[in-house]
Amino acid sequence: MCGARAAANLGLFRAAFRQPPQLYSPATNLLLNQRCQVRTQTIRPYSQRLDADDSVSHAEWKSRLFSWKTILMCSVPLIAFGLGTWQVQRLKWKLALLDEVNDRMHRRPIALPLRATGDEIEQNEYRRVIVHGVFDYSKEMLVGPRSLEGEPGYIVVTPLVREDGSRILINRGWVRRDLADPKARPQSQPAGSATIVAFVRRATAKNSFTPKPSPEKNQWFSIDLDVMSKHSDTQPVLLEVIQPDSVATTIQNASNGIPIGVPFQVDIRNNHLQYLITWYTLAVITSGMLFYALRKPEGAMAKIQRLRSKAGRFS
Repeated sequence: MCGARAAANLGLFRAAFRQPPQLYSPATNLLLNQRCQVRTQTIRPYSQRLDADDSVSHAEWKSRLFSWKTILMCSVPLIAFGLGTWQVQRLKWKLALLDEVNDRMHRRPIALPLRATGDEIEQNEYRRVIVHGVFDYSKEMLVGPRSLEGEPGYIVVTPLVREDGSRILINRGWVRRDLADPKARPQSQPAGSATIVAFVRRATAKNSFTPKPSPEKNQWFSIDLDVMSKHSDTQPVLLEVIQPDSVATTIQNASNGIPIGVPFQVDIRNNHLQYLITWYTLAVITSGMLFYALRKPEGAMAKIQRLRSKAGRFS
């Protein structure tokens, strides 16, 4: 009796665990099961969501990489590099020109032809020449104002009448402003013939900012060879008188009102090395900025792994 009752209770216990009580109807249980499956499919693993974010950022990076803005950014270092390379060529040309001019300056002086052509003037620029003649002080011209070591003054340009009657222009040098009047410097206008050693110079380029000369008033703001030669009835030839080798002689001439000639040195500017360094430096800096702006973004998982490895080294 007791055994039969125990067996019945055990059967009921097993049946209770095999078939749980039905709290809802079969249709409701089916709907709940479907919602759980949909929610399980919607919630993706964390790594899959990070991969999706990386794919979006990679697509944005590719669209930025192949845009017109990127092309314009890439043109900046390329242009700077090209200009730097061009300055290298200009530097080589300028150094060759300086060597040629220096060689001409140190050659033995020659006699200037009585009728010098434009080609001869160009081929012999900065060459020392010897001329003989008489100055025509009545056509003397003052160009300026010009400063020398901070002191204002003028450049004295005087026609020279040569042996055959031909006339050329001589840049005799600089005088102080208080000696601009020829009466204040009588020693600067010696009578008789003179022998001059001077540089051959070409006509300088005109500056648009320089005022135009006024020949009728004898006002000259720059050495305009064409206008000055027509005004003084001379050939379009300009020579520049060279300073004496002695500094004491130069100082004495300046105190007596005798114009100070040009120094025996090359006055050609050479800034191409500074330009070269500037352009190449700009090319390097803009290339670094471009690389930083267009570098591929790091993925989220790769960043997490890098930070974990970094934390592991310091732990």
